[in-house]
Amino acid sequence: GIPKEAEVLVIRNEHLVRDWNSAEHTVGGPKEIIPPELANTTIKVVNKSDKDARDKELSRESTRLVCRELCNEIVNYKKILKRALNLNYGEVERSVEELRETCGKYADYEEGDCRVPMPDIGEKLINTRGYEDLVMEGSYHINKDKLENTMHPKRMDNEEEAQALMDDDSYTLPYSV
Repeated sequence: GIPKEAEVLVIRNEHLVRDWNSAEHTVGGPKEIIPPELANTTIKVVNKSDKDARDKELSRESTRLVCRELCNEIVNYKKILKRALNLNYGEVERSVEELRETCGKYADYEEGDCRVPMPDIGEKLINTRGYEDLVMEGSYHINKDKLENTMHPKRMDNEEEAQALMDDDSYTLPYSV
């Protein structure tokens, strides 16, 4: 659902300070808006649950089931990580390794590997964002008065360009392999 030309910045919860600083710096701010010495500081959050901490932990089997059910989300998470302008190759790999520690084989799945096919959100995009080129022409004309912007140019997939980039999503990766 992310436009191919969109620039993406990522702030991962498990690397909050480092990612916040790099995102800030990427958009022209100071390099260390949050001092690195605060990197391990716990940020208090309001938790609506009064449950015992043990009640919030999942068993290995439950974790496996959750990972299996979130397989497509895991695939998309990895795509977002790879598009992030503020992460380098090593940081992306580190996040995938952390994911692998929790979700095992599901961290290595790619689109099409999950037991449930990736949902087709084309209709949703045309109805809410106006991405004319993602769905049938007929749907566009039916919904064109509701779109944010009806002037989106049609784009053709360029398989040759995608192969040259070694990337199935046809966008330039922000890091080198």
